[in-house]
Amino acid sequence: MSERKFWASLHPFYEGGAILGRTEANRGFIRALLRRHPFSAYHFFLPHPDDLSALEQSLRLEFPLLWEDGAFSLRLQRELPRCLSTEHYYCMHLSDPFSRYTDALCLRNAFSRRIFPITAPTHSLSYAEYGRDFLQHMWGGVTQRDALAATSRAGADVLRNYYAFLRRNYNMSQADFPAPSVYSIPLGVNPDDFPAPEEKAALGAACRKRYGLENELIFLIFARISYQSKLDPLPALRAFKRAEEAGLKAGSYCLALAGWMDNDDPFGESLKKLAANLGIKLLLAARPDAEARKALYAAADIFLSPADNLQETFGLTLLEASLSGLPVLASDFDGYKDLVDHGRTGLLLPTTGPSFSAGVDALRSICPASEYHLLLAQQCVVEVEAMSRAILRLGTDAQLRRRMGAAGRERVLASYTWDKVLERYLELWDELNSAPCALPEDAALRPLKAVRHPSGPAYMDIFGAYFTRQAADLEQAGVYLRWSAAGEAVYRGKDFPVLYRLVEDRVDTDKLKQLLFAARRPVKAAGLRSLALKLAPEGGPRDGDFLLLWALKHDFLEFVEQGEAWTKEAPA
Repeated sequence: MSERKFWASLHPFYEGGAILGRTEANRGFIRALLRRHPFSAYHFFLPHPDDLSALEQSLRLEFPLLWEDGAFSLRLQRELPRCLSTEHYYCMHLSDPFSRYTDALCLRNAFSRRIFPITAPTHSLSYAEYGRDFLQHMWGGVTQRDALAATSRAGADVLRNYYAFLRRNYNMSQADFPAPSVYSIPLGVNPDDFPAPEEKAALGAACRKRYGLENELIFLIFARISYQSKLDPLPALRAFKRAEEAGLKAGSYCLALAGWMDNDDPFGESLKKLAANLGIKLLLAARPDAEARKALYAAADIFLSPADNLQETFGLTLLEASLSGLPVLASDFDGYKDLVDHGRTGLLLPTTGPSFSAGVDALRSICPASEYHLLLAQQCVVEVEAMSRAILRLGTDAQLRRRMGAAGRERVLASYTWDKVLERYLELWDELNSAPCALPEDAALRPLKAVRHPSGPAYMDIFGAYFTRQAADLEQAGVYLRWSAAGEAVYRGKDFPVLYRLVEDRVDTDKLKQLLFAARRPVKAAGLRSLALKLAPEGGPRDGDFLLLWALKHDFLEFVEQGEAWTKEAPA
């Protein structure tokens, strides 16, 4: 690599907590990136020292050679201005489009040596507060090099619809309020995380024996076990009863429902009772770990996912199921439309949704997210009759199951591994770096509207009334400054300034001495202010008054009454 290129992020990508789609996707991405190692170094900027320690532990454990080679730089986010103004970043990639995305744009525009792409993938897109977040994306600091990667074509349409909706409602022109470009890049899976076909039989047999299901046909649903999230399992129970009426032998199959469930949630027990009343054998596997997940995929015959909730955006479990050689029955919904090749790798089940949502829209700001998602999901129909026919078709045709499962695995390996997904990100970053950019590459020449987001407080425009005067008032005739006794002592090395954390990056002792020397005799404040602007740190001229005001605050400079000022101005 002839030129050193740095990849940066404000997120760790390693996230703790429950095993959910987002956490799995973020870990999968960062592991694929670091296995490929396409950049000179990887800079992570995180909020707290504890965050850095946790990430260091993960990176040392999984990528010891890269760590020893110095490929990682772990810093606090407060160090971003200095690093942006001195390092060459090829791109900055975040783990979601909401947390710090706009902040990253502002910081890049204010301090960076060049306009590099800032990108992020999408996850769930349906939370009410996301409208405000998308609105923040639309401002003069966004460039043609900034983009969001929707994980599906349907998700890309959602993003474009959001931006168009906001433009209409706020009367915003696209020219004055650009938004990030929208691309479609899926999530991926790592084939090594799941058993190869020759290993699957033994693992599946052991799992079946554990649960006493040696002879049953197993339909597997993998989702959060909650009627408020991802999918409502009750219509699936109805579909199985209809399939029995059409020829599926009662008692010959088992529905395995696996996924995250809160310890105190009674829904699981309610499902067991309802399934028992319907004569359906139900296996409930709450919070399975990684090994248990693999075993369940290996034991299953058919994967079923009748998603009906707007929280679902992609469908990582569908890839996992296909990689495990399972045919997939899934709702014709969101990202599922991309992941199932209807008739070849599985079957898509027709869905019907509402045309209007005004009632829920009015409640979204006062109801918990689980409640307005539930109200919407209970109007989203996965057609039960079509589901029952699909269950019967695959449940009674072993050859079709094997053919679809093999085709699904082949399709995932060809297009949906993390290595394949990473290739698309590398192509995207190259493409974005080549895109034209209206903002100057010189940070000092970038307009203020591209640096300061309109929704964030411009503190001194808003709070200026707090002060007797502001720095610009020092330009008035008759205002003089000179070094104080403490300032002279600092200049001569007999005293030393105390620099707080954060201040140390903005106050250079040598430049402070230059400023003090220029004020060894009374000098017009306007001239000294001009010198302070020239002495501002590289990439930070917009805070050029900092050094002057800091020196005044700490008694290294002092005001001179007009009568005391020399008639001949000291040279600046």
